[in-house]
Formats: sequence, C-alpha cells, structure tokens
Amino acid sequence: KCQTFEGGFGSRPGTEAHGGYTFCSLAALILLNKTHLINKDQLLDWAVHRQMKFEGGFQGRTNKMVDGCYSFWQGGIFPLIHHILMPENSDILNDKEWLFSQIALQDTSCFVASTPVGVLLINLENLETIIIHVTV
Repeated sequence: KCQTFEGGFGSRPGTEAHGGYTFCSLAALILLNKTHLINKDQLLDWAVHRQMKFEGGFQGRTNKMVDGCYSFWQGGIFPLIHHILMPENSDILNDKEWLFSQIALQDTSCFVASTPVGVLLINLENLETIIIHVTV
C-alpha cells in the first residue's frame, strides 16, 4: 500500500516516494519473501530516473536536488532490485554492472568527499552556484 504511483515507497499510503523509505521497504519485503507484492516495472522506472545526468548522484525524491545522503539510499536500492529481477532476467543482468551509472556516482562521491566544507557545489549552466547538502 505504500508503493506510490511513481514506483517508489512513501512513509505511508498517499505520500510521495522517498529514497530512504524505498530502500527500507524493499529490503523488508525481500526478507519477508513478499516481493510479489511490488510493481517491479514502476519501481525500476522510478529508481533509474533518480540519478541525475549532470551531477551523477541521486535525488531522493522526484524534482529534488542531488544529495549525498540520498545517493547512499538510492544507490543501495539497485543491488536489491538486481536480486529481485535476477531469477527472471539472468540472461541480461550480471554481477559486474548495476542498472545505473556507477562511474558517475563514484565521480560525484569522490568530489564531495574532497571538498573541505562537506558540501557539493554545482556550477550550473547559468553560472548560478547551488549548494547541496551532504553528510560527510
């Protein structure tokens, strides 16, 4: 009931999909052997669209900025999705690549970890500097 129309999971029915809640919900359903209750296509669609092309990291909710904390939760969803999809798709999935750009996330994470103030500074095309919260 907490899986939203977007495909992720919210804190309760009717709330927006959220990276942290999606990770915890998905992990719990796997542990309970209840993944048949998930709309896998919607979940995968929502998850892959949380990685932002320009920044390389993940946003935790639709129309939000990239965040280091959400990059952890969203990135952690993919091994779980992989686990669910592997039995039906072993011919197209493998153990070496996830369903997101690992290099882009690694580059973003290394950049964030190297900033002395612990924030990700993004210089957008219009040269406006945006400060993105991260936990370091």
